[in-house]
Amino acid sequence: MFRKIAITFLSLVVCACTSMVADLESSVQQKFQQMLADKFAERLMVGIDAVVDELAKSGGYLNDPLVRILLPPPIGIIAGVASELKQNPEANLLQTLMNQAAEHAIPVAGPLLKNIITNMDEPTLVGVLNAGNQGASQYLKQHAGEMVQTALLPVITKELNANGAVELYGKLLEAKSKADNIAAKANDVQQSLATAQRLQDNPENVAQERLTQYVAEQAMGGMFRKIAKEELSIRQELQQPKL
Repeated sequence: MFRKIAITFLSLVVCACTSMVADLESSVQQKFQQMLADKFAERLMVGIDAVVDELAKSGGYLNDPLVRILLPPPIGIIAGVASELKQNPEANLLQTLMNQAAEHAIPVAGPLLKNIITNMDEPTLVGVLNAGNQGASQYLKQHAGEMVQTALLPVITKELNANGAVELYGKLLEAKSKADNIAAKANDVQQSLATAQRLQDNPENVAQERLTQYVAEQAMGGMFRKIAKEELSIRQELQQPKL
């Protein structure tokens, strides 16, 4: 009888110890995840500052193929590759003005993104940490993308109107339309005229009044690509064991 009681008691002690060890391991793991998430958030905010500062420099957009804002269609289709762009001074100027506007506007994005990170609760932050290599970038784009674009738009609109980019784009669109019509009439083929009209009415083409919206969208997209690259670097550094 005593032996049975002893065995039962020992079994209960073992079970209790096992449960305590499991709880302790779970608690330690949770604390570690929170610590890592806090470190990740801290590094990410520093990374966002670095990305925004880099983009805001002269040539920050224009000289970086990852974020460079290309001419919108249909003008971008005509300008083609970089060598052809250099042969078209007006198109080249337009692309420069667009990218400069993005460089001047992008500083407004930094505080908005960092505010999103600062206001994350612990479970959300841990979830973002464990969401994959672009988890934070995707989260920020989803929760702050529209806000960033709204903040960029008035700055870009003011600059593109002031530096003549909107007017220049309108002239390029008009020149293209005239060239299409002349080509169609010269060929005297109805099908050519219809094709030219379809190209002109392509919904992917950016109308003159939408140029500022296009630049704001492209500026935001380029910024998030840079942040995704920075995020990957941060994750790799956090995963490396310290000697």
